[in-house]
Amino acid sequence: VKTNVSICKQEGVIGIFANETVYQPELYMDFAKIFEEDGFPIFNLVWFGLYKGNKGMCTYTCGMRNFGYDEMEIIDSSVDSQELFEFISDIANYVIFDGVILRDGETIGFSEDQKLPISKSAGVAVEGESLKIVYP
Repeated sequence: VKTNVSICKQEGVIGIFANETVYQPELYMDFAKIFEEDGFPIFNLVWFGLYKGNKGMCTYTCGMRNFGYDEMEIIDSSVDSQELFEFISDIANYVIFDGVILRDGETIGFSEDQKLPISKSAGVAVEGESLKIVYP
């Protein structure tokens, strides 16, 4: 990430390709500012895609495999795109930063009462298999 930020500062750079997408140099550098707070640059290392599904908002990760984890997807959620984005990025950060392995048949949540089912199946928006998290 630090190397890519250095590249972004060079004259004539129009984009940085990472996680199967092209980032604007300014956006990539903004995401990397978390280093200044000793944070983990999740948005530089994992792409979070959002799209409208048949019955609600959907999201997916691209970059989790680089860390040895399964990509994740949430399909047809009833929540708005901002809440969905925040939820999946928090889960990805938790998995990578804390080394958590999510498995088919388990649940995940950020409170004692929140038990969101996880299943593993063919990806909808990602190649290969992915973990599907059911989020309201």
